Amino acid sequence: MNKKHYSYADRLAIENMLNEGHTIKEIEKDIKRDSSNIIREIEKHITFVYPGTYDNQHPCLNSKTCNVKSFECYKTCKNIEIKLCSKLIKSPHVCNNCTTKSGCRFVKKYYKAREAHDEYKLKVSECRTGLHYNEYETLILNERLCPLIINCKSVYHAIIAINKEFDTEFNKWTIYKQIERNQLLIKSSDLPRCRRKKKEKVDTSYKRDIKDHTYEDYTNYKIANPMAIEMQMDTVEGIKENDAPVMLTLEIVPINFLFIFKIDSQTKDEVIKKLTYFKDLIGQETFDKLMEILLTDNGKEFYIGEEVLTLSSNIHLFYCHPYSSFEKGSIENNHELIRRVIPKGVSLKPYTQNELNLLCSHINSLFREKLDGRCPLDLIEQYIPLDKIKELGLSKINPLDVCLIPELLGDKNINNIQKYLDKNDIKKANISFLKNN
Repeated sequence: MNKKHYSYADRLAIENMLNEGHTIKEIEKDIKRDSSNIIREIEKHITFVYPGTYDNQHPCLNSKTCNVKSFECYKTCKNIEIKLCSKLIKSPHVCNNCTTKSGCRFVKKYYKAREAHDEYKLKVSECRTGLHYNEYETLILNERLCPLIINCKSVYHAIIAINKEFDTEFNKWTIYKQIERNQLLIKSSDLPRCRRKKKEKVDTSYKRDIKDHTYEDYTNYKIANPMAIEMQMDTVEGIKENDAPVMLTLEIVPINFLFIFKIDSQTKDEVIKKLTYFKDLIGQETFDKLMEILLTDNGKEFYIGEEVLTLSSNIHLFYCHPYSSFEKGSIENNHELIRRVIPKGVSLKPYTQNELNLLCSHINSLFREKLDGRCPLDLIEQYIPLDKIKELGLSKINPLDVCLIPELLGDKNINNIQKYLDKNDIKKANISFLKNN
């Protein structure tokens, strides 16, 4: 049981034992609560009973000098001074067991379980509703935090960035609850939607001969080589066309660092060409170290077992089971960030590598809970020198400027989305800037 909260049964036991004249120590043993805690509970929920006025004796000591001549002024007056019975000086400071209370002319103090529990429930209800922010926090919340959440589509990143910049203490779960209750300027629909597909039974057996490169081999290698760096590789498609350009993505799994390369077609020759470019830019030694474990899917463009060994003899290439993208869930999570800016079903022809580098920079500048509130770009120097990262066209974005909505890539991206997606597709993709179109 949570010892901070009393149940109605606890309060009723306190009241009954007070009525019977038991001491606080005896009540402590019965309900198994600390005596100081019981005293605070009684003091917090005291019920005052004022005497009648048949003899014109006012309970307030200031009644003779006060301008308000009313026997019920005690209900609203904040400066009332009451003379209490001397018996209340002793513990438990209530009149529940007093034998002379029926004829007493003093103001009486009672502990009543029902009234105490009603007060408690009202207080809990008030604490759990409404916004308990001061004027400064309210200003930051409305003018900085909410717009940043809409732009970066990440409550966690927005809170970390705002708390660091303005020395506030916004809490992630509190903000989530307030969004759900429609207490903020943003709604749940402004956040990325969680769409779960129904699981269908599929054949996950390998269709090609990939002996020594299966997912089981991958798990065994990781156990045998716990210090090896893992990379994941995948492609992000645009529209289904022959020789349509796609994005080749690589991720350094320990820090969720993403690379995005535009390739002209979804073929293994294009993949090898881009991996060669990546190797030449970062250097053979760094490439060998990074690519020790390379996990990818069963796409035809990734059957490069022999070709990849020409790039590095240290590469250990492994394949997930068919239809099991969750086995490389780290890079799939980064793909969701890409889709917030460039939705599925949109042609990738209009986008330049520089624009994809900008998108990649924003994704890698997003604070991650897994990284203890740091972003991938804060940690990349442990793996690749910063000058090489700059040559790749990547740079850290100011946390307050991180943007993961279609507007990041300008009107060209917006027009491209409108060209390929209808209103229903736009709604499913949760593209907020098009809601009014």
